This record gives sequence, C-alpha cells and structure tokens, in this order.
Amino acid sequence: MNYASSGKTPPDDPARINELRLRLSSILGADRWVHGAFPAVAPITIEEVSKLLKGYSGSVMVVGSGSDFPDEFNPGRDTLILLVNLLKDQLEISRGDQTLIVSSGWEISHVNSELHDAGFYVSALKRFERGTIGGRLAAIPSRPALDQREGWIQSLLGLIVVLPSGEVIELGGRCIKDVAGYDMRHFFTGSRGVAGVVVKSVFRCRPLGDRNDSRLPAVTLKAGGYDPQWKRVFDPFGRMKPGF
Repeated sequence: MNYASSGKTPPDDPARINELRLRLSSILGADRWVHGAFPAVAPITIEEVSKLLKGYSGSVMVVGSGSDFPDEFNPGRDTLILLVNLLKDQLEISRGDQTLIVSSGWEISHVNSELHDAGFYVSALKRFERGTIGGRLAAIPSRPALDQREGWIQSLLGLIVVLPSGEVIELGGRCIKDVAGYDMRHFFTGSRGVAGVVVKSVFRCRPLGDRNDSRLPAVTLKAGGYDPQWKRVFDPFGRMKPGF
C-alpha cells in the first residue's frame, strides 16, 4: 500500500481535517494539502519546508508519494506526512566542473536520462531505476561499504538540509575542496528523515566513456548505518518520525 493508492479512511473527522488544512495553508502561505489516507502536505520549495517545520508543532514524517506502507501503518493522530515528491525546482548539470545539482523530488530514472543525454553518469545513481533522489539518500547507509570504490560516499559532494527546527543548512558544495574538514553529510544520509529533510544534493559526474573505476582508491572504512545518537542532537524534542 502506498500513500496515493491507500483506500483507508483518514483517522479524523472532516471538521478537524479542514481546520488542520487551513492552519497549514496559513503557515505555508499556500494550500499544499494532499488528499489521501493521512493528513499530508507537499511543499514545492525549500522555503516552504522550512516554514512548515518552524510553524507546525506536531510530529512530522517525511515520505515520498510512492512509499510503501504496511497495512497496519498508523502514524498517529498528530503526525503530519511531509511529501517531498514535488521538490523539483532544480536539476542542473554543469559540464565545466562535472557536477549535478538536483532537488530531492526528482525521480532517479529521469535524472539518469538527463545525465545520459548530457554525456555523463553518476556512479551512485546509475544502478537504480526506481525511487527519488531524496528517498534513496534517506535510506542508504551513512558510511561506505567495505572496499566500495565508487558509491554514494564518493559521489555525494554536498547537501542542503532543513533541520527539524526549520533552519536550512548547506553541507559541502560543488568542489572536492568544499567537503574538506569535518564531514556532516552522512549524519543525514540513511536517517530516514529523522535528523532533517534532505531537499537538494550535489553529485560528482563522470563522462560516459570514463568507466574505469579500478583507478579509484578503494574505501575500507567499516560499514555501518545511521547512528540514532544524532537524532537527539538535531531533533532534541523528538518531532521527526522515521519515514519510508
């Protein structure tokens, strides 16, 4: 079952749902309500995501519109579903510095097609055909796999993240030197949205003819997942629930 196809009846009365919709419209400055099984909004800009997290005091769960929910799924009375599939304001491929800047709502299949037409590929994306950029980043391990030569941690140069407080932070950038120093990018990858909402990403591109990955040094760091300790740092009040 996914959000769009669920036949479940919303767990609240129409009057309360309408009141919540009006309140959220006031916070966002626009009506981004999405009809479905549970109360949900779909912001279209980073600014709207920031306004939502600043202005809404209840729990928030970040998901994509195609996310699969178990039949028994019940997010709770005060939990708002934040859909990120409409965050599509940027998909920019730079030939000069060989980078891709992409908003989280873009489907990976579409991004791969655009990259191919431009003569590039992103190694971390080329093996996927389904899902969105934001969804994959929210689910991937936050540390590299053993001996992985050309995966997410090597391709991902930067992130723009909206913290649970609504603050927008930018990590890394378009150049390798921009990610020097203490690396905070991987506090958010694999967190399923509980540490913050990844709204935009920067990837390193490679020319289509450059597929000799054996020239790259192998990464031998210990494999692992997102460390839940960081949730207490970025979300001290526990507002963000793990998404799908």
